[in-house]
Amino acid sequence: MKYQTLNILLLHFLLAAMLAGIYLMPRKGEVFDSSISMELPTGLNPDGWHGTRRQESEEERSILAADTEFSKADYLQQLPISVAAPEKAPALCRVSIVKSGHDLNNSIHRPERCLPAQGHFNLTGSTVQVPVEGRGMIAMTKLKSQQNVTPGQAKPTILDSMHYYVFIGHGHMTEDHLKRTMTDMKDRVLYGMDQRWSYFQVSTAYGDLVNLPEEDARKQTERLISQLLSKLVQWDELDR
Repeated sequence: MKYQTLNILLLHFLLAAMLAGIYLMPRKGEVFDSSISMELPTGLNPDGWHGTRRQESEEERSILAADTEFSKADYLQQLPISVAAPEKAPALCRVSIVKSGHDLNNSIHRPERCLPAQGHFNLTGSTVQVPVEGRGMIAMTKLKSQQNVTPGQAKPTILDSMHYYVFIGHGHMTEDHLKRTMTDMKDRVLYGMDQRWSYFQVSTAYGDLVNLPEEDARKQTERLISQLLSKLVQWDELDR
């Protein structure tokens, strides 16, 4: 009898402690913005890139929350023509910044989830270090994929692509989806901080189909990443 009474008292004590803990948790305040600008430069810029605005697709709009924000542009860089070597095509780098709305779960998804829906397969990923002008090295996830660009035809035409991405919150940058989720949970629970996250992604096709060797595509892509992130990110707000 005493044992049952002790259990009941202990249960009441734990319940009271949990309810009291609610009042000790940080209150929800303002929503902090992601520390990356959505203003992708267009036209011809001093670094030799030419940017053209690109609209997000209706499919992207339909599967993400209504207050998700998009900024997309395609970049080409003029390459010097060498008499000693055959002319190579410039890389077409397709840049996307997607910023979450208030419903984080339905505002941004990692590219490993989105790319297969766009017809990409054979995805392989790794973490790479990419230099950013004046900021040292940052970690990004690099994916390689293939895509059949002639669906419905008997003989498929396969296009190879590389995709770099990184998540940027208000004070954090990470290449890992799980790290982003855990950081967001910690900030919400411990500090009462809601923040909007963005992901920055650059995709580039390479190979014989586009007359661009993989290594040349890598160099051009990482050069664009370096130049864009150095200008777009508010680095003084990040703890990296």
